[in-house]
Amino acid sequence: MGHVSMAFEGKAQVAEKPAEFEARQTGRRCFVILPYAAPVTGDAPAIDFDAVFNEIIQPVAEDLDLDCIRSDRVSRSGLIHREMVENIIDADVVIADISLGSPDIFFELGIRQAARRAGTVVMCHAGTSEDFNITGVRALDYELPPEGSPSRVQILADCRALLRTHIKNSLDNRATDSIVHSLIPGISIRLPDRPLPERRYHIYKLGLAGMTGPKAARQIEIVTGDLADVDDIDVWVNPENTRMELARLHDSSVSATIRYLGSRRDRHGFVRDDAITRLLRAQVGASHRTGIEPATTMLTRAGALAKSNKVKLIVHVAAHQGEPGRGYQLIGAYRKCVTNSLAAVDDYNARFGAKMNAKSALRSVLIPLFGARSPGESPHERVQGLIHAAHQFLLHSPDTKIERIAFLAWTQVDLELCQAALHRLGLKPAGIPKGPGKA
Repeated sequence: MGHVSMAFEGKAQVAEKPAEFEARQTGRRCFVILPYAAPVTGDAPAIDFDAVFNEIIQPVAEDLDLDCIRSDRVSRSGLIHREMVENIIDADVVIADISLGSPDIFFELGIRQAARRAGTVVMCHAGTSEDFNITGVRALDYELPPEGSPSRVQILADCRALLRTHIKNSLDNRATDSIVHSLIPGISIRLPDRPLPERRYHIYKLGLAGMTGPKAARQIEIVTGDLADVDDIDVWVNPENTRMELARLHDSSVSATIRYLGSRRDRHGFVRDDAITRLLRAQVGASHRTGIEPATTMLTRAGALAKSNKVKLIVHVAAHQGEPGRGYQLIGAYRKCVTNSLAAVDDYNARFGAKMNAKSALRSVLIPLFGARSPGESPHERVQGLIHAAHQFLLHSPDTKIERIAFLAWTQVDLELCQAALHRLGLKPAGIPKGPGKA
């Protein structure tokens, strides 16, 4: 086990957080796994884990805008239970202190190592690391010098800076720190998705320097809930395959939803005019047999969605590529799907600008979180890639008429992935989430 020396001062006289401390809902969570206090025996160090948490871990987590949750504040007499396991699996960062060699902490650390490729920080008190060596795991050593030590202020500052750097690198670079994922790349463990039934808009304004008027109003949004309920966004992006073959009507995909909602149906709900399929096939033409290049876009009208959801245009983008016997896989250049889709909207606005007044220009685009659950990169990296591409487009397209780019978060996991990605871009939510008609 590699080691980085750290030293902690003794417990300061600070107000302690209540046991039911609730996170501030920044979208990124830090779950801290600490041992329960143990009686001092022999020459074993007396470790004040309250001081470890209060004086170092929590201030660093708050400085990085992480919602900090302590394991022994949610545990039930030390028992492993559902809430704890969910935090271990789903937190952006897990900090585990292995100083006492507690079996429960090694068990919880093992769960994290199997569940997440990155975002785990291991700590141990100086002098204990040799007893609990884990080959391949890099640990941060620390010590708790007595109060009154002349160097304690500087030691504390150094400890915080080192831990901050370690956590920030883990969040930003997402380098693999799991032995399990190093040995078995591509392993995937995730929590079941919990659908978010209510539509809410989480707004992040770009605040572009030097821009005034409409350009200063550009924003990225997260819209929660069912795609079928969204009725205030001009353009929907449909992540299609390279053959532009829409999904079956009753599939659970975005493609199938757009196909069904865009169709003309009788009073029993049966499709009488498969409008989106008809319109898209006319665009594809002879390319239906050979397919089109990945990340290529094609535009169609919205069919019945124009009336039911006020959709003015659908951008179909070739985001998946098929292989006989293996089905469709997300293309490697999936970020280009976002860029090309937004560029296609710009091109549409430019081509028909003379026929449109200022109010009829396409100014809002809805993008699903396509590929977030596909094999390969982690969901965090996929969502980060999608949102980063949209952010860069708004930053570097001074003439675009697009003001709102919304990402659809159907589940709680989707929402947290988006919040974490936007936080990494330095964007903060503009107030509390808004309901329909208030975005």
